[in-house]
Amino acid sequence: MDAAEEDIQNGKYNLVSKFLYGGILSGVIVLPTNFVKIIVSLIFPPLGTLLEIVSKYLYNEFPYITWDAIVEIFKYDNINKIIYTFILTSMFYVPGLVYTLSQLTIDKNLTRGTLECDAEGTCTLITPQNN
Repeated sequence: MDAAEEDIQNGKYNLVSKFLYGGILSGVIVLPTNFVKIIVSLIFPPLGTLLEIVSKYLYNEFPYITWDAIVEIFKYDNINKIIYTFILTSMFYVPGLVYTLSQLTIDKNLTRGTLECDAEGTCTLITPQNN
């Protein structure tokens, strides 16, 4: 179970979580998980790459960013990604945008399934059965 599902079940699913993970207007409008990353990447691709690198270390509450996120930014591979994106972006913007959008991923360890909620706000994860 990920942090968003735990927040839903604990009744702490606030507006920021709804915006980032979907559920605004009681589930009528659902934004994709990468919506904020895509918008930031469209504005400035290196910032989108930076957000992708630190996304698993961000909090929903102040101070939002942790020391682990800062350490992750300064790892050799991540610095290379940021510089590479900056160089590609300086080459007429589109190459950097394509590179950044190709790097945006969803966590591979998530359990696939459907999150169903009733009128009281109780949610359960229904996972598909593997045959």
